[in-house]
Amino acid sequence: MPIAILDHSVHPVILAYLGAGALLAGLVMGLFSAMLSFWAGWSQNVVMVQVGRRAFYATAAMLVIASVVLETALLTHDFSLAYVTEHSDLSTPIALVAAAFYGGQEGSLLYWALILGLLGSVALVASATLGLRVAAYAAGIMAAILSFFLVVLVLVASPFDVLQITPPDGLGLNPVLRDGGMLIHPPVILAGFASFAIPFSFAAAALLAGRSDAAWIAHTRRFALLAWGLQSTGLLLGMWWAYHVLGWGGYWGWDPVENVALMPWLATTAYLHSSQVQERRGRLRGWNFGLVILAFLLVVFGTFIVRSGIVPSVHTFAVSSIGPWFFGFLGACLVFSVGLLAIRGGTLKTRGEPAPAVSREGAFALQNLLLIGVVAVVLWGTILPLVSGMTGQERVVGAAYYERAAGPLFAAILVLMAAGPLVPWRHAGAPLVRALRWPAGAFALIVAVLFASGVRSLPALLGIPLGAAVAGTVLYEYFRAAMRWRRAGAGWARAVALVSRKRRRYGAYLAHLGLAVVVLGLAGSHFWQQEKDVTLQPGQQVSVAGYSLTYTGSQVRQLSDHSELVAAMQLGDRTLQPARATYASLGGQSLTHVAISSSPIADVYVVLAGTNGDGSASFRIFVNPLVTWIWSGGAVIILGVLLGNARERRFAVAPAVVRVPSTVGAS
Repeated sequence: MPIAILDHSVHPVILAYLGAGALLAGLVMGLFSAMLSFWAGWSQNVVMVQVGRRAFYATAAMLVIASVVLETALLTHDFSLAYVTEHSDLSTPIALVAAAFYGGQEGSLLYWALILGLLGSVALVASATLGLRVAAYAAGIMAAILSFFLVVLVLVASPFDVLQITPPDGLGLNPVLRDGGMLIHPPVILAGFASFAIPFSFAAAALLAGRSDAAWIAHTRRFALLAWGLQSTGLLLGMWWAYHVLGWGGYWGWDPVENVALMPWLATTAYLHSSQVQERRGRLRGWNFGLVILAFLLVVFGTFIVRSGIVPSVHTFAVSSIGPWFFGFLGACLVFSVGLLAIRGGTLKTRGEPAPAVSREGAFALQNLLLIGVVAVVLWGTILPLVSGMTGQERVVGAAYYERAAGPLFAAILVLMAAGPLVPWRHAGAPLVRALRWPAGAFALIVAVLFASGVRSLPALLGIPLGAAVAGTVLYEYFRAAMRWRRAGAGWARAVALVSRKRRRYGAYLAHLGLAVVVLGLAGSHFWQQEKDVTLQPGQQVSVAGYSLTYTGSQVRQLSDHSELVAAMQLGDRTLQPARATYASLGGQSLTHVAISSSPIADVYVVLAGTNGDGSASFRIFVNPLVTWIWSGGAVIILGVLLGNARERRFAVAPAVVRVPSTVGAS
């Protein structure tokens, strides 16, 4: 038999066997790493700690191989693999074919495990300063989590299952996923979910090792901040994608899967603030452990919701056999975490006088309570259909529930964001009252302007001024710093050096400023959105919120994999082209293509509902004020995180411990 024919006939089988073999080898190495690392930490065997960590690196390497194999199968259109057939076809653009790697159940699990393997390896290389036992237990916990995913990938949901008959073409991506947002939102949000396992592993390892001091905070905080940053970016990209693709005029619908992505972000937000209290004052030790653990448990819960399909959502996968596995994993993590906190609870109590209520410590503690209150509200709204369904009467809450229940809590959090940075550690005095004049003045000014403009809505009269108050506090802090530099006669070089030394503080202020901008965008688009449903003949005009649009006609375009019905709307000197795409190869499924004209003031958002036999077309038109502020504020948040934590060298003072030799982190 000619070599070319032999290669063609066995190539698909080789890819399938290579990918499945890599997953199986990764599972073996992951289990070995978990068991050996726990034993090495308990016995404090330096050599075995090194071996266990290298076994973890080998697990990550096997995941890289499996991922490369799956991506190769997708890019070469190897339809002998069931996963490739179900999530791609010959007409799909090559970038979206590559993105199909994480577009399905099995591939997204592999991507989740890959990110944990890579980031976990980086975390372990950098963990030598934490001491032998903490480093070993952290490796064991991460390896155990990774082994669970590998068990699922090997036994339940393998992306390398081979079809008995190879079809000539695949089924293709869901039309909603045939968008550029597929290239940016899913990989970021999945990476965020995966990275929450790293701070959890080090927090649990510190508890197992009996280390309740702040030494683990410095290491864990960096990876918690990475998870928070990825999740922040993923949430914003998800909002942007929903806004541009789904055609409903909004960006956040309190969908169950949106909720489960938000909750670990809220818990980690609380941790990133309260960790400062432990570093500076030695307080809130139990809170910090609990918040890191809570964030990971919420991630596992969210993964269960998404993977089981038991809660109706446009984001969930179909009901499958994978759900019970994640339910069992959630139960195991819950028992392990609660048991660990119960056993070590006596060592986490803060000794000495309690912190004054009016102090930075008190502000952070109250902020924690409020953020956990929001988590509780969102969690209850998410699980209510499950709980009520057990009684035979399934109940589902809408956006009104979340706004009424969580709105006051968010308002109180904004108050703390405006006042908290101005409150000193330990005790507050007269200077605090003078400093609070700035955010209070910004709040009062905006309230007066809104009231004079005819605004009578209490949420609007609170939300927008509070966002302005937060911005006022940040600007005041920057102004104070600038005045100090000016009095000291510092030039630009000296000022940059001073900011560099305190980049964590000023980066956090920049993130607060970005969040204030996001709040203003959310409030403006929520309270002042206007919409209108119209049917127009060619040449007819409609006016919405002062914007005039003229319908000029429609046409049908035939593209390679779908057809588009495109309408033309003239807005000033710009032509908007809302469309409806129909995919005949996917059973006639259709998708809305929204046309948006954006400006800093408002978005004009046009959705084509359809055309009629008399030549008219039906539209839904929204005018959404300040939406671009949401995306701009999100960019400022990410910039603040990057600037505030780039090349961070700050470590907490820790008692002397047995160190893992530097060779442990090699190779």
